[in-house]
Amino acid sequence: MNAQHDKFRKDRIEVARAVVMEDILAEREFQDGKWGDQVKNSNEVWNVIATEEVGEAAREIYDNGDNLYHEVIQCAAVYMAWAEALCRSEVQTNEEYC
Repeated sequence: MNAQHDKFRKDRIEVARAVVMEDILAEREFQDGKWGDQVKNSNEVWNVIATEEVGEAAREIYDNGDNLYHEVIQCAAVYMAWAEALCRSEVQTNEEYC
């Protein structure tokens, strides 16, 4: 019974991870469609964008809002976009970075 419970738990974790990744990727597509390619943003600009998104998640927590999951997904998508921009800018100068 314990092994069966562990497998069920592992399956639930994997499903949740897949759902979250799909939601993050969908949000990335939405952001790219809305804002276009932002690879040229400075780290300072990325930090402002990310901080604004984190602030929205904090506001959801403070307000006991029902949109926290979506706000966290938006945060993750912004950080993913920032990482992509870093990777792409480094790849142009150092192919081994990413």
